[in-house]
Amino acid sequence: MSDKLNSQLLSPEQDTSLAETPFEYLYNEDFELADEESLLNLPVGKSIYSDRDSDAIEEVSGLGDFDLLTDLPLLSSVGETFLFRKMNYLKFQAEQLRLKAIGSRGRNREALLRRIAHGIDEAESVRNHIAECNLRLVISIARRFSVSSVEFEDLVSEGNEILLKAITKFDYSRGFRFSTYATHAVQRHFFRYVNRVRRRHSQEMKSSGEMINTIPQGDSDELIEEWIREENRMTRLIAHMAETLDEREQAIIRGRFGLNGAVRTLRELADELGLSKERIRQLQVVAVEKLRDVFYSMEPDMAT
Repeated sequence: MSDKLNSQLLSPEQDTSLAETPFEYLYNEDFELADEESLLNLPVGKSIYSDRDSDAIEEVSGLGDFDLLTDLPLLSSVGETFLFRKMNYLKFQAEQLRLKAIGSRGRNREALLRRIAHGIDEAESVRNHIAECNLRLVISIARRFSVSSVEFEDLVSEGNEILLKAITKFDYSRGFRFSTYATHAVQRHFFRYVNRVRRRHSQEMKSSGEMINTIPQGDSDELIEEWIREENRMTRLIAHMAETLDEREQAIIRGRFGLNGAVRTLRELADELGLSKERIRQLQVVAVEKLRDVFYSMEPDMAT
């Protein structure tokens, strides 16, 4: 909500959003009994970071761009409690100010809304910092669940959303570590997500028995047809198709070979993609050649 802080005046939409939407937080009696200084500032001599990595989270590396996202150290127990308490306290403060703003007018209301915006902005920064410190947990679990780089990236994206939801729901006062809570939440979601995706892939495989063999290329087609019939290889082919082909090529392959249920004609695809029938045919040939390259790179003995 940084735009609320930088603007001279709150827009009517911002005013309404801040004043009428309750802020969700996990209440703790410390919010009313402890002084604000102790709630918003870490005790002197304490660190929010752990001096060693958790044994529960394997070291993650060799993941390209994802390596840059796992540089932050893990949170210490003290740091974890402090950040979760601070995040929820800031939301608690914002909610108290919101209730005051409901009956306020003019400059007083404007001042209250600015304080609310500032508090929520800071709470979101704390939440994001917690998420960044736990991203390696998501990556570690995603790596165990994925069978391809495409699936890995999808799982990391899904896991980040679950991580943010877990941060919002986690009750730090119960004495459990967040990593334990988040691990269960992420794994539970991954089980459901992977099963759903692989069921969809299985349905695609059932309708793809003629995917390659309809394009005559001599004996090599018989090899590819035999390869496709094996379920585990078809799963890998679908995964590699997303990596190897661009979106247009994927649409053509899926349409021409009925991966989405019905075989599409060249004319249907041409009309849909705004291309000529000849161009669709050319792109189909290019896409199939790319898939052949994938096949032979995975099965080099069949290339001779």
